[in-house]
Amino acid sequence: MSVKTKIKGTFVVLFVLSQTTFAQKMDGKLKTFYKTFQGSIRTDDINALSESMYFPFQTIYWVDGVNELNEEEKADGLIKKEEFAHLVSKIYHSDVKRLIPKMDIEHLQQIDVESSGDYYRRLAKVVDGQNTLYELYCQYSEDSTVGDDYFAFIFGKVKDEYKVLAYYSKERIKE
Repeated sequence: MSVKTKIKGTFVVLFVLSQTTFAQKMDGKLKTFYKTFQGSIRTDDINALSESMYFPFQTIYWVDGVNELNEEEKADGLIKKEEFAHLVSKIYHSDVKRLIPKMDIEHLQQIDVESSGDYYRRLAKVVDGQNTLYELYCQYSEDSTVGDDYFAFIFGKVKDEYKVLAYYSKERIKE
């Protein structure tokens, strides 16, 4: 066995172990929440999905220094609970319904809020104390090519319960 093969094998083992360790360290409530979230999407349970969300719910994403959005534009991405019924199909669309139920919890990425921009810092203001934000990001395509479509959900603990805090995608939800 060559040194190159041993290094590749070691890298794969370390990567798998780090993913497994991350999943094992996750809060049990987060694991339960995520499984319930997947089930609500799978069964198209709109009431359960609405209850899993934190309102006002952010539906746009911006990057400091790249997307120069003013406060009014950032606020325009927020939806109220009363608006959810009219926008549910834009958030929980066919690709979300097709992909999320297949995505293991290991797909969640912990967000380092301290080194993140304004977008994540704003979301972090609603979570309990020093609790973490998690992002489920999915890039996809209809065929087997590299995907240029994407969506993401951001999760955090609010009043000791995990909630979906935000969603963003290639397309804006509100016109």
